[in-house]
Amino acid sequence: MNLSAPQLITWIIGVIIGLLGIFIQIDVMSVPVLEDMIRPFWLVSTGFIVLAVSNVFRRL
Repeated sequence: MNLSAPQLITWIIGVIIGLLGIFIQIDVMSVPVLEDMIRPFWLVSTGFIVLAVSNVFRRL
C-alpha cells in the first residue's frame, strides 16, 4: 500500500473535528447544536477517519 501525506486543508479539517469532540467531552467548550445531534466520541472518530482516508487516497 502506497500512502501519501494528506493535503493541508484536509489535515486541518480532521484535526478541528477531533479537537472539537475532545473539548466537548472534557467540558472546555459547549456547542449545544452539536451536543444534541452527535456524541463527542463520534466527532473524534470522524476526525481520525478523515485523516486515515486522506492518507490512503492521494489527492484528498
